[in-house]
Amino acid sequence: MPKKIKNCSKDYLTSIALPVYEDSYTVISHASVIDMSMAELKTAGFTVKEEEYRATADGKIAQGAYKLHYNSDPELYMMFAWTNSYNKQVRFRCGIGAHINSTGARMVCGEMGNWSRKHTGTADEETAKTIKDQIANAQMYYNQLVADKENMKKIIMNKRRQAQMLGILFAEYQILTTEQASMVRQQMDKSLFIFDDPDSLWAFYNYVTLALQHSHPKTWMEDQRILHYFISTINNFAKVPAPIVTVEENVILTLENNYGQPENQLNMLNEIEKIEIVEVEEEKVIEDSIDEIIQYTDPAGNTFEAPVVLPFAKHDDETEEVIEAVIEVNLNEPEEAVIIEDDFDMDFSSVSEDEGDDSSFIF
Repeated sequence: MPKKIKNCSKDYLTSIALPVYEDSYTVISHASVIDMSMAELKTAGFTVKEEEYRATADGKIAQGAYKLHYNSDPELYMMFAWTNSYNKQVRFRCGIGAHINSTGARMVCGEMGNWSRKHTGTADEETAKTIKDQIANAQMYYNQLVADKENMKKIIMNKRRQAQMLGILFAEYQILTTEQASMVRQQMDKSLFIFDDPDSLWAFYNYVTLALQHSHPKTWMEDQRILHYFISTINNFAKVPAPIVTVEENVILTLENNYGQPENQLNMLNEIEKIEIVEVEEEKVIEDSIDEIIQYTDPAGNTFEAPVVLPFAKHDDETEEVIEAVIEVNLNEPEEAVIIEDDFDMDFSSVSEDEGDDSSFIF
């Protein structure tokens, strides 16, 4: 592995001078990434168990990985990781993963828990928002990795099958260097770790992730993501459903109690209820107002029906007489009905066969 890649301290990363660019490139400092990550983890209720940083010799490309005090599954600790650069070679990337306790290797989700952003425009603002979003959904991403681990334990592969997968990762996906592929092969021959079944997919997955620990910070997170995506896709691992968000009862009670404001303060729930009552009453008035249906026939022999809508549903004897007179006029004097003539100047006569399709019209 290149000697320029090394573990480093947080103080070293934060001491690297920021570059100055004349174009639209937005510099996202290692220090700001560390500070935002730590702040959001604390806000979400997580505490950091271990911190690890790696960087190139000049510190311009760096990665951070935080092992968190969260392990609802005893074999995996939750992890938050990021990659950042000052030289335009790597986009900022962050995501939720897991630390494998038995081997010290790591997992990164294939589809979820991962985000990258080119350093332009408002990238610094979006970086802060994305760190927050990733950590807010950390439990869902972690649960997916736990489920995938259990699925991998159930899949048994012979050495030929393992060799085929190693060849795909090395030659086709190119996430392993020659030296890393040799590391995986050595583990396949004689593992340094004990697994329930050394021929399981879970054991092979660990062999590869151990080798990826030596990847360049520029490619480490993407290599991990591709590995997990490849494994989960070919085995069709089921997706863990997102947690259901429920509205707490005390929130509704707060609304019903008018937010604790003075009596002249409008209550949202009460106002909505009033509007709904008014709408129902208006619909009822309209229904009750349609009291009679009249019919009349025009000179062409067409018969029409229309409702007589009253200003109110209940009416007195005098109004009844008016209604009867209106009905009588409409029934006995249809010739007074207004006939609306159209003014379209169209000739719908058929076109002769030699002029084209007889379904055409002349306008």
